[in-house]
Amino acid sequence: MVNFPENLMGIPCPIERTIILIGDKWSLLLIRQLYLAKGPMRFNELLKSMKPISSKTLSSKLKDLVIYEIVEKHVENTTPVKIEYSLTEKGQDLTDVLLSMAEWSQKWHNC
Repeated sequence: MVNFPENLMGIPCPIERTIILIGDKWSLLLIRQLYLAKGPMRFNELLKSMKPISSKTLSSKLKDLVIYEIVEKHVENTTPVKIEYSLTEKGQDLTDVLLSMAEWSQKWHNC
């Protein structure tokens, strides 16, 4: 069972629940980056591709998204240990939402 935030329990609105889980800037951009990668990414690859995110923020967001089963953490017991992140099926389902957001932005705020 997933450990959802306490403030999520009892919220009847699905949009509000989704915003609580992934509505911050870095979570959405992290999901986007993993989608665009079309495969697993290592921490430093994500850090480099998501500038100006800090290492601390990236670590925190990855941890949350793993708990929410949106991102999967793959650990290979090699020397040095190899850790990669990728979207779960649940995370991949969010890509349609991101694409819709991009279409909306292109339509109304094409800069």
